Amino acid sequence: MTASSTRTDLAMLESRRQFLRASGWLDVAWYRTQVGQDFAGIDEAIDHYLTQGAARGLAPNPSVAAMQDGPYRERSVDTVDPAPPDADDRQLLRDVALVSASGLFDRDFYAHAYPTVAERVDDLLLHFCRFGWREAKLPSAAFDTWHYWSTHLDPAREELNPLVHYLVAGRDQGLSTRAEWVPPRPGTVLPTEREVRRACLFAAYDADGILDDSLIEYVRELSRFADVFVLADCHVDDAELEKLAGVTAGAWTVRHGAYDFGSYSMLARDLVGWDRLETYDEVLLVNDSCYLLRPLDEVFARMSRQACDWWGMQATKGVARTAEPVQDVTVAPIPMERVRGELLAEFAREPEFDFHVGSYFLAYRQPVIRDAGFRRILDSVHRQRGKAPIVHKYEIGLSQYLVASGYDLDTYIDALYPFQPVFTNQYFRLLDKGFPLLKKYFLYQNHYDTPDLRDWKQRVRAAVPDAPVDMFERNLLRTAPDDRLRRSFAIVTASDGTVSVPSVRDRRAFREADRLSPTYDHWWAFAVSATDGQLPPNARAIFEEVRDDPSIKKVVLTRSRRLDLEGENVVVAPLASPEGQDCLMRAGVVLVPGRPGAALGLRLSPAHRVIAVRDGIDLVRRTPPTVRPERKTEDLTSPLSGYVAASDVDRTVMADVLHPVPYEGGAVTGIPADDFVLMPDERLPEDLRREQQELRALVAGRRLLLLTPSRDGAYPFTDDDVAWLTQWCEKHGAVVGIREVDGSAARETWRALSAIALDLGHRRFRHTAVVVREAAALVSEDPGLALDFTVTGRPVVPFFPAVDADNYLVDLEHVMPAEICRDFSMVRRSLDSALAAETPSHRYVRARRLLRRHVDGSNAARFVHHVRQQARKAP
Repeated sequence: MTASSTRTDLAMLESRRQFLRASGWLDVAWYRTQVGQDFAGIDEAIDHYLTQGAARGLAPNPSVAAMQDGPYRERSVDTVDPAPPDADDRQLLRDVALVSASGLFDRDFYAHAYPTVAERVDDLLLHFCRFGWREAKLPSAAFDTWHYWSTHLDPAREELNPLVHYLVAGRDQGLSTRAEWVPPRPGTVLPTEREVRRACLFAAYDADGILDDSLIEYVRELSRFADVFVLADCHVDDAELEKLAGVTAGAWTVRHGAYDFGSYSMLARDLVGWDRLETYDEVLLVNDSCYLLRPLDEVFARMSRQACDWWGMQATKGVARTAEPVQDVTVAPIPMERVRGELLAEFAREPEFDFHVGSYFLAYRQPVIRDAGFRRILDSVHRQRGKAPIVHKYEIGLSQYLVASGYDLDTYIDALYPFQPVFTNQYFRLLDKGFPLLKKYFLYQNHYDTPDLRDWKQRVRAAVPDAPVDMFERNLLRTAPDDRLRRSFAIVTASDGTVSVPSVRDRRAFREADRLSPTYDHWWAFAVSATDGQLPPNARAIFEEVRDDPSIKKVVLTRSRRLDLEGENVVVAPLASPEGQDCLMRAGVVLVPGRPGAALGLRLSPAHRVIAVRDGIDLVRRTPPTVRPERKTEDLTSPLSGYVAASDVDRTVMADVLHPVPYEGGAVTGIPADDFVLMPDERLPEDLRREQQELRALVAGRRLLLLTPSRDGAYPFTDDDVAWLTQWCEKHGAVVGIREVDGSAARETWRALSAIALDLGHRRFRHTAVVVREAAALVSEDPGLALDFTVTGRPVVPFFPAVDADNYLVDLEHVMPAEICRDFSMVRRSLDSALAAETPSHRYVRARRLLRRHVDGSNAARFVHHVRQQARKAP
């Protein structure tokens, strides 16, 4: 050992000592019991740990012991770890100091490996200690975070930076910091004297809870070769799930939010079980990210003849650089025989492992199925704060583990292609080689800017004439983000051979172009909601009012959801498209749900009249945004010109909500969406009328009691509550309808009452007005909806078990149309008395007058008239 290295070791020893002393990591009382020795003080205990305890593998405290020694925590797949600490958190800064002293953080390596981080972050060491390790990022070429984490610690727990553990304890134990590559052993041969027994764990997801024909046919084909077990990471009605009857060996629906690997994990660990999976020769992991183009006979026939421990459809190299646009189809693929014989060792030695076998279709044989490390990683899957950690930890992580462990692999496509060939023009070469699948993501995300995908059906049929592309197209148009799909299909090859890619202006370029662009008062832009991609009810009502007016050009600015809105002089274009941006710049009137920043992501010039049309009554108190002193005054001016108000009281409230828009900016025209509740059936737009007919058939002549839970968690309904509701409905010829908050993952209220209630969620009934029209009474945990419902004149029961009155801009007790119920016993009394009343109470009438000046079904017309009048007054 040289003198310089001795000084380095001594400096690191002192850094570790300071870390243990400052952090309180060493629990002296607990550590004493582990070594059976008393210590004079903390310093003596620290010295003992650093000189003896760490090398013996002892932990400094029980929490670290649980992380490194087990028993490892069994976590629910839907568990989410706590948010990373604040940048000034004391323990975080101690971690930073320790890592900095170690020399194991290489800033240049980190910046090169994660360029998008380097572009926006100055302190890369702080980023690694705060965020990076949680996403399995590498601090340097010498330390593989996920290998160390999943090998030496509990991969299901995000409580300890693996590099910090290594510096404090693992280095003295000689724990590995990178996987040591083991040459592949002879692969597993499947039985030939009998049929191969396979299980398939199939992961599905659909935002609308629909199991389309394309999925059913894929599962049906898999069932010819395997017992298929399906888990849908979404809420699926029993009627939809019934489509899988007779096709699967088991089907479940659980909303867990951990992507496909969350479904694989839950199926293997909880729903099917490892004991059962051990009885199969092969276990497949398959997801619904692909369309099945052709039968799988050739795939299974060929792969059954191969001796291997695991296989997939195809492998790729260069996953770490998938952001680079690559279309070079001249790159020669490398035969997999050479990959296995020569290159895997090189791949394993590279600082960042980016060899990957596509996780959309994988097969594992007995040695892998029984491998404790493989199970450990798959069992540890739980929700992450984004998809990237799922990819790094489980998709790439499992490939790395199996390769490093010497498990022999193979692929159906017997060559290695660079840069995910299923997402480039290379894909069409794979089709000619018998590749049976088409990735949906390729068609709509198209992150390599592959040209001419608008002709995908013809190109697929050229290779697979019988492929049911029309069935795939129906699913694609329903499920794919519409703005991305349109962009993808707009990338084309020009006559001169160049590729034309639609270019969307960034914020600065848009602002400059907008400043120079003319605006027209008869151009009205309607911005959809940034949360669900729908045109908010008020905006939709205004659109319907002017739909067939040729004097107004209607520009509907969409996002991910496809909207089919027709009329005279109507343009529907994605906001993030050249056409959408060009139209927005010319729109003299811009209607947004709330603040334009959230709705548009762009700052408009003062030449536009930007009006917040809202989404019902809003009473929630909001803290005004902090003013940064370095920002210019002109940048702080809100671009909002006005807002819709239901009454003078509502106008006062909205002036506070939308500050600094002045009180005078409020137009008391009434809430346009009220028109949908009050208008005759024949005047309803066609899509609302269809929903109303479906709802009436579902209610079947009974009185509908609408129950709308809040965002703050479900009320704990007891068996007695459910029994009372059942009897109440029988007595009054009623049925309960549950309409939870759009996007509710837990759906706790529905699960509690599903045996006696109808599901009136947003997936099936997108328009709240339709449900409100049919409701005989409302029990609502949402104060705004309780007040909106007064437009009907029917009973309202405000049910606020968890509402904090201090969070609202008005006195809820004063403005609510009925007594506020804090528990279900109060709801019982209120419901009986509400339905018995022949006319609305004085309190009900007063509440409606406070928040509703107009109850005549003409609010949208009144708003349109107001906007036109203002245009005439403009200089």
